[in-house]
Amino acid sequence: MRVYVEVNRGSYGFGHTWTLVLEGKSSTKSFYLGQDVKVCSRLLQCDPSYVVQQIGTREIQSDRGSKRLARFILDTLKENHLLSTRKLMTMESWSLCVE
Repeated sequence: MRVYVEVNRGSYGFGHTWTLVLEGKSSTKSFYLGQDVKVCSRLLQCDPSYVVQQIGTREIQSDRGSKRLARFILDTLKENHLLSTRKLMTMESWSLCVE
């Protein structure tokens, strides 16, 4: 399975919004997460600087950074017992949104 995060500029000209994308052999699933800072604090329960430290780059719009960020998000949610990959594939696309 290929996982990555799509990064889009926020609607007010600052911040970025994240969408988690999981591509399997037969299907693709996207989860709108919300604004970057809110995703870090509300969903991942950490500071953005901690995320940068853990994934090893600030360049999350690059292919490498996007994949590392997605993997970090999935690993963090699994560690906190919030979900498994199997459960994630049955969820609605707005289920992880923190807006």
